[in-house]
Amino acid sequence: MPLKYIPGVRSVALTALRRRRGLTERELADKAGFSDSMVTWYETEKEPSHEKLSELAALMGYTVEDVEGITFALSRAGRSLPETGSPVDPTPGAFRRIREIAGRAGRAVTELLETRLTGVARTWRVRKARRQAGKLWREIEKTFPPRRRALIETSRKFQSWAVAERLANESIKAASDKADVALSLAELGYRVAELAPGAESFMAPVRGYALLGVVNARRVANQMLRAGEDCDHALDLWKAGAPEARKILAAWRVLDLEGSLRRDQRRFPEALENLQEAQSIAPPKAVARILVNRAVVLEHMGDPEGAIEVLREAELRLEGQDDPRLPWTIRFNMTTDLCLLERYAEAQHILPQVRELAVAGRRELDLIRVLWLSGRIEAGFGRLSEARAAFDQVRRDFDTRKMAYDYALVSLERAEIDLREGRRDEVRALAKEMAKIFKAEGIHREALAALAIFHKAAMEDKATEELARRIVRYLYRAQYDPELRFEG
Repeated sequence: MPLKYIPGVRSVALTALRRRRGLTERELADKAGFSDSMVTWYETEKEPSHEKLSELAALMGYTVEDVEGITFALSRAGRSLPETGSPVDPTPGAFRRIREIAGRAGRAVTELLETRLTGVARTWRVRKARRQAGKLWREIEKTFPPRRRALIETSRKFQSWAVAERLANESIKAASDKADVALSLAELGYRVAELAPGAESFMAPVRGYALLGVVNARRVANQMLRAGEDCDHALDLWKAGAPEARKILAAWRVLDLEGSLRRDQRRFPEALENLQEAQSIAPPKAVARILVNRAVVLEHMGDPEGAIEVLREAELRLEGQDDPRLPWTIRFNMTTDLCLLERYAEAQHILPQVRELAVAGRRELDLIRVLWLSGRIEAGFGRLSEARAAFDQVRRDFDTRKMAYDYALVSLERAEIDLREGRRDEVRALAKEMAKIFKAEGIHREALAALAIFHKAAMEDKATEELARRIVRYLYRAQYDPELRFEG
């Protein structure tokens, strides 16, 4: 898709001059002796030459000085403006500079040009503030983490809305891998937002945006009560400010983060509504990520079929993405959903891509999960010795990492294929090894009750393949719903 044309100086000047005279595109075209589509083309598709602009301006009664004034003013717009204050409302000094520049265009277009220059000045200052925030972020990143708070408390150059925004965004990126790092960065960003100067109408949404970074990090760290409380306060701050402030910040990301929290709170209709709205206003490169989030909501709702449909749409929007992990996430989730639906042939077709992306990403846990997927597919095709080998390796890795819930799941999947072959001695041995689960953290009460049922049945030689399969399916759903009970 071609990039949207951004009108240049002479295109904007032509539009300003024409509108000041109250002329339509057709009326100007009639004066010039060509079609009205040519005027549209000059204003929205192709910048006219200086000679053509002067010719059209003369037909509207403007002098050479008028043309020179407006083109000079637009070419200088935004530069050398005062740097203080929020980008929403230029300071009195900025307004004086805007009027000085606009005045050179001649009285005929001064009012219209002042409005235009105010918008240009805002855009210029936002971009400059974000470039500076990028440089300051690199300083923060190099600073020993325990000293970062003192750095932003004592140095005013770090106390800006753009640095707060950047820290929140860096926290969001870190959350998928390291919850503790994400929380540290998010809390730092919120403190910057508290310290940063600026009008309350602009800074309230900034603080709300930064606090949502904290909410996201708490959600990932499973601090759900605090996350919910912080979210309510963050949304109040976000809505309290000027609409112009919310346009400068990423409003789509606010909806996306709220959607993630509502999903984990099991408020699924709200989550889907948030994510649908986020998708409608997000830039094209953010849509694939939002679609993945929607798919995860559907997975949590027990709708893998619907999740696969949304993931296929996300896959079509991968072009131009700057997140190298996103393709892996899409295809891994899709393969997992296909396994849940027992569509093993389709899952096997995608698995090599998932494995290749995991290797390229160099994340050890991703590779472990790919091996787990491989074991499920092998079991689905009845290749039980290969499945058993994969499950055993994954069990050892999860045990080493103290990932009790995942260890319980893969252990039951291993027990299921053992029961299929009548290996009851191995199932009893497996049940004895699984006894450590009951002392581990990270497994909620209802899931432990279901595991206890299997453990008792295995030790009494009463476990069946059907019981193991039912508990596996229950555990997949219960990991998202701690209140869900196993109906044994």
